[in-house]
Amino acid sequence: MTNLDTNFQLSPFGDFLGIEQVSSDDTKSLCRMSLSSSHFNAGGRVHGGVLSSLADTAAGLVVRVYRPEHSVSATTDLSIAFIRSPLKSHVSAKATLLHAGKRLCRVEVIIVDGDTTDFEDARLVARATATFIIN
Repeated sequence: MTNLDTNFQLSPFGDFLGIEQVSSDDTKSLCRMSLSSSHFNAGGRVHGGVLSSLADTAAGLVVRVYRPEHSVSATTDLSIAFIRSPLKSHVSAKATLLHAGKRLCRVEVIIVDGDTTDFEDARLVARATATFIIN
């Protein structure tokens, strides 16, 4: 049985980074993040760890909706390709459930430039895949 509560409290780390949940269901989730100077590396670009954390958070949200009630999940693998640096003051992530088994879930995440829900026409920043174990 899937968890029907789709409004989750993000982790303290997600809150610290400023990640916001836009929407979640058992097939996809949308998150966004306002960028500030603390998100940048010494080279003046958004730190890869910030984008990785956004991808992991968005992927985790869709798994949290899918997984059975009273179960827990954890990331076992996260692979991310950084395509280009964001130019705007926000980034948005869309996580899509690719495979859902009893113990493992595979999720694809795209991160785009700007505060948007239109991922088709947005400027791609990064693409990630993640695997989660469900206990």
